Amino acid sequence: MRFLSSLSLAFKLVVVFSLIVASVAAAIGGAMVDRDRQHLREELRGKAFLLTRSVAVTAPEPLLRGDSWTLHKMLRQLTQGPDGAREPTLVTAIILDSEGRVLAHLYPALFPIGLPLLANDSPERPRLQAELAMRDSAVFDGQGFIEGVSPIQASGKNLGLVKVKLSTLELDRKTAEAIVSVLLLSIGIAMTGIVLGSIWSIRTLRPLRTLARSMEELGHGVLHPLPVSRGDEIGQLIVSFNRMADELEEKRKLARELAANEKVIALGRIAAGVAHEVNNPLAGMLNCLSTLRAKSNDPELVSRYLSMIEMGLKRIEALVKDLLIELRVEDAHEVVDHSCLEDVRDLIAAEIDPARIEFTWENRLEPGDTINRPRVQQILLNLLRNSIQAMPNGGHLWCRFWSDQDELVFEIEDTGHGILPEDVARIFDPFFTSRPTGTGLGLWIVLRLVQTMDGRIEVNSMPGQGTLFRIHIPREPKLATRPA
Repeated sequence: MRFLSSLSLAFKLVVVFSLIVASVAAAIGGAMVDRDRQHLREELRGKAFLLTRSVAVTAPEPLLRGDSWTLHKMLRQLTQGPDGAREPTLVTAIILDSEGRVLAHLYPALFPIGLPLLANDSPERPRLQAELAMRDSAVFDGQGFIEGVSPIQASGKNLGLVKVKLSTLELDRKTAEAIVSVLLLSIGIAMTGIVLGSIWSIRTLRPLRTLARSMEELGHGVLHPLPVSRGDEIGQLIVSFNRMADELEEKRKLARELAANEKVIALGRIAAGVAHEVNNPLAGMLNCLSTLRAKSNDPELVSRYLSMIEMGLKRIEALVKDLLIELRVEDAHEVVDHSCLEDVRDLIAAEIDPARIEFTWENRLEPGDTINRPRVQQILLNLLRNSIQAMPNGGHLWCRFWSDQDELVFEIEDTGHGILPEDVARIFDPFFTSRPTGTGLGLWIVLRLVQTMDGRIEVNSMPGQGTLFRIHIPREPKLATRPA
C-alpha cells in the first residue's frame, strides 16, 4: 500500500481505468464463451438424443429376429458423420436386451454378445435397471461425456435399450482455448491502455506539473508567467494562474511600499519623539548653564542648578539606553532551554525589597520547551520593572509561565495602582508614560519584541486593583542557536 501511495495520480488513474476496461472486456468475453459452450453442449445433447432415437426406431425388427449382425451394422453407421468421415465425438454405442445382456457393441471383443453388460453386484447395476424400465428417451451429462439413452419398444413393450456416449473433451478443449484467448486479449487491452494512457497522461498533465512547479516558486516569491498554448480547461487554469500571479505581484509591491511607508512614518515618529524628549531637558540645561554663567558666585544657586543639569542628563541617558536596547534586542535570535528564565528571576529578586513586595515565581514550562532568550528576557524584565514601579507602597507580584498547545504563555500580574481605561489603548505608544521619570519606551519595546516573534499580548487592568499582562508566543520549531 505504501508503494501504491507513492505512485503518481496520473499513472494510477491510467492503470485503474485500463484494468476496468480489461475487466469489462474479460467479463464480456467470458460471458460469450460460456454462452457458446452452453450452445455447443446443447447441440451435443441433441445429437446424442437423435442418435439413440434413430437406432431405437429401426432396431425392433432385427432385435425380434435376433439379428445381432444387423444391429452391429446399425451401430457402426453411427461412427460416420453426415459427410462419411468418422464421428469424432462418439465414444461408444451399445444395444441391450430387456435383461441387460449385450446384443450389439462397437467393440464386441471387449463386450461379447449374450453376456450381461454389468454384473449383479456392480454399483451401477441399479441405474441400468432404471434405464431398462424407461419409457422415453433421455440424455444424461457426465464427467467428460454426454450419454443418450432410448428404449427399444414394440407394441408398447420395452424390448431393449440403446445407449450412445459422446465425448465432451473436444468441447472442453475448445472452451479452455477460448478462455485463454479472452484472457490474453484482456491483458493486451490492459497493457495497450496503460501504454497509450500513460502517453496521453504525460502529454496532458505536463502543463499541470509545470503549473504546480510555478505555484511552488510563486510561494517563494519567484514569478514565471506560463505560456497559454491550449484552449481547454487546463489552458483556462493557466490563464487564471497568470492573472492571480500578476495580482499577487501587485499586492506584494503594494505591501512593500506600505511597509516602507510605515517604516518611514515610524522612524519619523521616533525621531520626533526623541527630539521632543531630548529637547525638553536640553532646553532646561541650557537655561541652567546660562544662569550659572551670570551668577557663578552663588553657591546655593550653583548646587541647585547642577542637580537639575544632572537630572536632565540622566533622562537623556535613559532615553538613549532604551532605544539602544530596542535596536540591539529586536533582531537578536538565540533559541535555548527555558531554564535561562531563572536569570530574570535572580535579577528581579535582587531589585525587590522583600519586606515591601511579595514575589511569586511559577515556571510550569515543560522539558524541551525552548525560547528566544534575548527577546523573552527583555520582555519579562520590562514588564516586571513596570510592575515594581506601579507598587511604590508594596504589594504582590506574580510571574507565571506554561505551555498551551503550540504556544508558550507568559503572565505578569501585580497589585499596583493599575491603568486608567482611557490610557489602556495608548500604553504601547512610544513616549507615552504616566510616570514623570519614565521614557515611555518600555512597553513599546515589549510590543515590538512580541510582534517580531509572531506573538500577541493582552492587558487587563483596573485602577487601584492591579494589572495583568498575558503574552502568547508560538513555540520555537527546534533548539538551535545563531548569532544575533
